[in-house]
Amino acid sequence: MVDAITEFVVGKIGNYLIEEASMLIGVKDDLEELKTELRCIHGYLKDVEAREREDEASKEWSKLVLDFAYDVEDVLDTYHLKLEERSQRRGLRRLTNKIGRKMDAYNIVDDIKILKRRILDITRKRETYGIGGLKEPQGGGNTSSLRVRQLRRARSVDQEEVVVGLEDDAKILLEKLLYYEDKSRFIISIFGMGGLGKTALARKLYNSGDVKERFKYRAWTYVSQEYKTGDILMRIIRSLRMTFGEESEKIRKFAEEELEVYLHGLLEGKKYLVVVDDIWEREAWESLKRALPCNHEGSRVIITTRIKAVAEGVDGRFYAHKLRFLTFEESWELFEQRAFRNIQRKDEDLLKTGKEMVQKCRGLPLCIVVLAGLLSRKTPSEWNDVCNSLWRHLKDDSIHISTVFDLSFKDLRHESKLCFLYLSIFPEDYEIDREKLIHLLVAEGFIQGNEEETMEDVARSYIEELIDRSLLEAVRRKRRKVMSCRIHHLLRDVAIKKSKELNFVNVYNDHLAQHSSTTCRREVVHHLIRRYSSEKYKNKRTRSFLYFGESGCLVGRDSETMKLLDSETMKLLRVLHLGGLRFHFASNGDLIHLRYLGIHGYYFSYYLAFISKLRFLQTLDASLDASGHIISETVDLRKLTSLRHVIGKFFGELLIGDAANLQTLRSISSDSWNKLKHELLINLRDLEIYEYSTSEERRVPVSWASLTKLRNLRVLKLRAKCGVYLWLESEEAVRSMDVISPSLESVTLVGITFEEDPMPFFQKMPRLEGLILENCHYSGGKMSVSEQGFGRLRKLCFFMESLDELQIEEEAMPHLIELLIISKELEKLKLIIPNRLRACMR
Repeated sequence: MVDAITEFVVGKIGNYLIEEASMLIGVKDDLEELKTELRCIHGYLKDVEAREREDEASKEWSKLVLDFAYDVEDVLDTYHLKLEERSQRRGLRRLTNKIGRKMDAYNIVDDIKILKRRILDITRKRETYGIGGLKEPQGGGNTSSLRVRQLRRARSVDQEEVVVGLEDDAKILLEKLLYYEDKSRFIISIFGMGGLGKTALARKLYNSGDVKERFKYRAWTYVSQEYKTGDILMRIIRSLRMTFGEESEKIRKFAEEELEVYLHGLLEGKKYLVVVDDIWEREAWESLKRALPCNHEGSRVIITTRIKAVAEGVDGRFYAHKLRFLTFEESWELFEQRAFRNIQRKDEDLLKTGKEMVQKCRGLPLCIVVLAGLLSRKTPSEWNDVCNSLWRHLKDDSIHISTVFDLSFKDLRHESKLCFLYLSIFPEDYEIDREKLIHLLVAEGFIQGNEEETMEDVARSYIEELIDRSLLEAVRRKRRKVMSCRIHHLLRDVAIKKSKELNFVNVYNDHLAQHSSTTCRREVVHHLIRRYSSEKYKNKRTRSFLYFGESGCLVGRDSETMKLLDSETMKLLRVLHLGGLRFHFASNGDLIHLRYLGIHGYYFSYYLAFISKLRFLQTLDASLDASGHIISETVDLRKLTSLRHVIGKFFGELLIGDAANLQTLRSISSDSWNKLKHELLINLRDLEIYEYSTSEERRVPVSWASLTKLRNLRVLKLRAKCGVYLWLESEEAVRSMDVISPSLESVTLVGITFEEDPMPFFQKMPRLEGLILENCHYSGGKMSVSEQGFGRLRKLCFFMESLDELQIEEEAMPHLIELLIISKELEKLKLIIPNRLRACMR
């Protein structure tokens, strides 16, 4: 594991030598020497960690290397901080800069001399105790970066997960879902040990065509050990997709009791199916059941749990189903699907080796898929090496998931190892937004871009690799892309354990109440911890602080709001994810290393002055509150020239300077948007313009001409508050639509008024895969799609105030898989569409 950290630090030294050459001119040779020594040591670490078991001497030596690597990072980051602080001094303080710079230079020379002595001592210890072999340093794993990109491009991310085996279980449960005579609310509990596939089976039932046809109203939520009933209820409401626009905004502010009443009202008199995944205690069901009506419509609830007492402890009518292990035949089918996808020829010896390993997995699906993910990236000649290694670690004549994971983890490149360990920051069963994870990984400095791909694209490839290896589960997909993911709780436990050993992440919650560390790089809080002493939190080496929990202040002694984050002790911070946490930040200078700031929109006004100083910030995310709080103040980001992602509801004026790096901008008012220099937004990929105003005077039309300059734009959302409309100049739109969207994949329009049928120009977008028209007005009555229209469209949704006729020609939309039409006068709507598209309607 230590090799991932050393490789990261080696890369960081290299970046400093390239980007900060002038400031390091006096110590450049020494740094190059440190880099070379550390790279050589990295090679020995790879050899140590490749062994079946580490001896105590190797473990202690690895710890020395880890501490040394972290100290190198601290010295470089601290020196860079001091130079940046001096460069910003004004007035009389600037006169002391020359002397100060000399002192800083002497200090770093002394620091590096000490580091050189330490690394020589580490090398001597290795030689004295015979640690490691003489292998050349390796890049990590057996897969080159080029090979990973080739594999990624060869496979569609949108591949549907196929649940192998359990056909008999599915048949029994489908019978209970569809044909059980009881018309009252009926509960099906699926229980069994972790890794058996309870969630996969529930998802197979949930996505069954017969189930979709029988239950018009379906919802999915998860619970886990750490839950809040309000969050569970909110996920069910969102999943039902029965609320839109202003109504959605309103319910985000509901208290738990209000959500309970609201959900009950939504489902009253309706036939529904709700899946409640991963319940750990009966109290969770007790707090949820009141919101699910006990009507006589034939509604069903599916519960998954590891605990038999929970499965059988629900009241009312229920059926408890214990999940079995897979048979060998089912295990082999599951293994075959994943392990052989990159192998063209399967000889008898390879099949024999594979079957021997699968036999030892004893029918546990999680163990099988992780093993298959590992072997799918191995050559046939390497399968025997994996098999031999597994045989040496058999427990009770079985392969355990921990053994398979260790092999899979060691096979990862160092960047992918860091990405996996970083997953330990998220709470159990947390649905991880992919883009948020990417922004965090980039901000942490784990990702290096290249000439062909941005840092974000590279990070996506690492996430896809973890999914490909079954170390991460894709939860939600959109436009053939993974939108959110989740880590299995067994694998998350391993990630937390390894992260703690490496001083990589320290997690605080009700179940993991560790003491604060003075050396750990990342501190994570999962719940509001009151009376948490500020004296415990003085870690000058912290690179990240992340909070996932309810809103509020973190309170110190004497009920005074404590200074949780002190700039004097947190100057090396790269990531600050505060969620709903509010704190007093006594800042005497910039946080020049800060790359990510995530805050609650409600508290945004408290941080305006602080934010304006974050010159090197990459991501500003002010959307971390469920209510979607509107930011009405003027926000000046003109000094933040490194911005890549700006997220929040910016109703007031939003001032942006050099925006060449900007990729995400959502959402901005139409007035602020029209004032920007659009020709500078050359890398913008995701844009949302949201008109919040109800005043005719403040509403400004969005010009399609302003969008023609966004050549890399992929996602476009134009939204108007319910009852307010954005008027788009249709003649100009028609003229420019051919050139507006060479890369657009998704268009969402809310509250838009069309003077002419918009289909003729939307259908010309060459890459458009999703089109949503919500609460839109069109007085023309008829919309038409020609034969050649929408060549790539997969999803088309109409939530129209009024529409008389929709006509789609026979050859149009050849790839459409979802057609959703909701109208106040749906029964009067004249539909002239191909029969094949009627099958896509829901």
